[in-house]
Amino acid sequence: MANPSRHIVVERDNDVSTIRLRRGRMNEADILEMSDQIIDLIHNEGCRKLVISLGPGQLECLYSVFLAKLVMIRRIMNEAGGQLKLCDATPETVGVFEACHLKELFDFQPDKAAAIKALAT
Repeated sequence: MANPSRHIVVERDNDVSTIRLRRGRMNEADILEMSDQIIDLIHNEGCRKLVISLGPGQLECLYSVFLAKLVMIRRIMNEAGGQLKLCDATPETVGVFEACHLKELFDFQPDKAAAIKALAT
């Protein structure tokens, strides 16, 4: 698959799609475009195992729109019978999820390899 966005890079590892953000700072329009392309990956390309890398550095877009879109992507994956893992999150990023009472909704893995392994089970 060609990279469909200036905001994300999609890599395939067998049946797992890994999404890496091209940059840690995005405005609201960028976040909406990014989420639309992830949803397209789920609905139109049949992605059922998805890893989203939130690193390697600190994200500067962890505000309500970004978090809401991650929750929505999680819901869509669950409805499609898929699985979502988040990886490469810094302690500060995980802290934002904890402060917003969202950490328990997501399965955080330390890195891409661990996330792919977790999806294999």
